[in-house]
Amino acid sequence: MTDHGGSAIPLTTQSLLDRLESTILTRTWVAGQRLPSERQLADDFGVSRPVVRESLRRLQERGLIVVHPGRGSFVTEINPTRGGASAEQLVHLGDVTFRHLIAARRMLESEAAAQAADHRTDADLVRMYEILDALDSVSIADNMEVCAGLDVAFHEAIAVASGNPVIQLMFGNIRRLVVGMVYRSMTDRALRQHGVPIHRHVLNAVKDRDATAARKAMADHLDLAWEQYGADLDRPVASVLDRRAEDLPELADLLRRVGRSLAEPR
Repeated sequence: MTDHGGSAIPLTTQSLLDRLESTILTRTWVAGQRLPSERQLADDFGVSRPVVRESLRRLQERGLIVVHPGRGSFVTEINPTRGGASAEQLVHLGDVTFRHLIAARRMLESEAAAQAADHRTDADLVRMYEILDALDSVSIADNMEVCAGLDVAFHEAIAVASGNPVIQLMFGNIRRLVVGMVYRSMTDRALRQHGVPIHRHVLNAVKDRDATAARKAMADHLDLAWEQYGADLDRPVASVLDRRAEDLPELADLLRRVGRSLAEPR
């Protein structure tokens, strides 16, 4: 890299890490492939050996490579079931579509709503009513970002009210994907008009401790996206937001920013 005066600007550890991670996630380096040596990487990118070593350490922490002393560093097979991949990495690979996400959310959040009906506290109810009251008071046309944040906050509050730490953990792991889906839904007026009111049905069932009704209301809420997304169901999540940005120039910057954030490492 060079600055405007032509002198070399060395890559930082983060910059090198980003480049190496992108090379792996775009499958330029494939599973099982041996990475260039530390010396070769240092020469190729114009950085010191310690910078290379730290970048490789972080890649290993993220499950993208395995380091064998004396043999070198090798790209690992990304395996979600063994903790070898994050949601962000799968998004970067383009492996996550809205069909995948809706199916997973339906299983997770319908049960979360049922458990919330059984285990919610008065404080949980107060929190959920506050969120929906705030959502009702904000104009989506005037502040899409605030509305989307409140929508996600409601779904998060349901997971919290379930009292199940594993459900909470699972929701936390896909939270950024949920954000992306909320933006896709909220930029569709017909879907928004039908979907947002169902939040109240979920909450009323939770308040009444009716687990069956809560489970069904949440499933109905998520099924709307299944029925209305059309071709977007089978497109990678981030690419859908890019397409929405092209169709909605007034929201283009916001949608592109949200799309990019889906694949950013935590």
